[in-house]
Amino acid sequence: MLETLRSIGYTLDTAVADIIDNSIAAGATDVQLEIIWQGQQSTLTLSDNGRGMNPEALREAMRPGSRHPSQVRHKDDLGRFGLGLKTASFSQCRRFTVLSKPRLGEVTFRCWDLDYVNEAKAWNLLCHVSDESLVEQLAAQPQGTIVFWEKMDRLVRTLQLGNPKHEALFGQYVKLVEHHLAMVFHRYLEDGSLTIYVNGEKLSPWDPFLTAEPFTQRLIDETLLSGQVVIRPYILPHHRRLSHPDLFEEAGGLRGWGAHQGFYIYRNRRLLVAGDWLGLFRREEHCKLARIMVDLPNTLDDAWQIDIRKAQSFPPTTLQGDFKRIGTHARTRAVEVYRARGRKLKHTHSIGFTPVWQENVRLGQRHYTINRQHPLVKDLLEKSKGQSSALLHAVLRMCEETIPVPLIVLSEAEKPREQAVPYENVGDEEIMPLLQDLFRDFRAAGRSAADVRQLLFNMEPFNYFPHLIDKLPNA
Repeated sequence: MLETLRSIGYTLDTAVADIIDNSIAAGATDVQLEIIWQGQQSTLTLSDNGRGMNPEALREAMRPGSRHPSQVRHKDDLGRFGLGLKTASFSQCRRFTVLSKPRLGEVTFRCWDLDYVNEAKAWNLLCHVSDESLVEQLAAQPQGTIVFWEKMDRLVRTLQLGNPKHEALFGQYVKLVEHHLAMVFHRYLEDGSLTIYVNGEKLSPWDPFLTAEPFTQRLIDETLLSGQVVIRPYILPHHRRLSHPDLFEEAGGLRGWGAHQGFYIYRNRRLLVAGDWLGLFRREEHCKLARIMVDLPNTLDDAWQIDIRKAQSFPPTTLQGDFKRIGTHARTRAVEVYRARGRKLKHTHSIGFTPVWQENVRLGQRHYTINRQHPLVKDLLEKSKGQSSALLHAVLRMCEETIPVPLIVLSEAEKPREQAVPYENVGDEEIMPLLQDLFRDFRAAGRSAADVRQLLFNMEPFNYFPHLIDKLPNA
């Protein structure tokens, strides 16, 4: 049975997160994680300042299945099956020891060693600790618990001490743990109720919703099941609207922008699902800016199909209609921001906004055409009436029919930051004469200076240059 428990599906990062759940449930505010590279002797130590356990409580905590899944728990409890400590630890190592000290109590410890269990053919929980310094460390604290992993066969496998490549690979595993913890516990880290250190470095939270960014849109909150389920949709800014260039890579998270779209399921502020459309929608490139926070209490675990690893969750059938409605609205807004290419949405919805390109449907298929009513295009067509008019129309049609849409979509998906906006890196001295010519033409046609400036504000691509439009004459 113990060997079977090793194969539930944990990775190193999800296993460590499960151990920290126990620390939070014990009221810990400080967690210290040390993952030490020693080749085949590599170890992991996780210590906290939680309430700790007496010998009886520790022995019970080491028993697989120490609680019934339907047992009533404290509202802040992050466990459910009474398996997390054991399954998470067994998934990564063949021997783990837990040391604990309650306030005004003594340090006690217990150890599971799979090799010993196999040899003895008995479920013997050992009163053993291989590193006495851990006892001294915990004895110096008022209270707390230490989880110590040895024989980390699933992680080190064939990695050898002294091999730089193997050490670098081990370092990558540690980085994955750091990123995962910063994501899963970001709300605890943000409000200061929890501090996590990994090898002495304090973790900073990873906020998937970029709530500090001025152009992040928070849509209307919704509540379901009499307020038990709270949903907060966010639309992230286009990458060109981010306050700092480095935020693009950071906000992409562990798996990239496309993989992190969708619903974020939290139970007691602990992240369970980090971006998924829950089978209700497909992942789409143009929906990658939609991220929706869903808060659940721990009383809905069964209805939401939360598994032992706390790595997946699905809404009950009765709520799927609401989730589809909320998701559809968020995706629609995300598409608007994505297609606006970082411009404020009011530009695309302003009365009289004049784009250069238009999307049309012909025989059930999308086509993109140059807007013949755009003032520049319209003026050119009027001036070319006569012999060259047919040729100009033919050239415009050829441009429309040969737009490399597949290449554009692929490039935008793979390297979105390399796509330029209109007239990017073009000096104002090249744009200003064109604006001045248009201003004179519109004024000559009888429009007021104020009307002309407003027209230019709403005209693509000049809406990118409001500072130049402001320099045009007032009369």
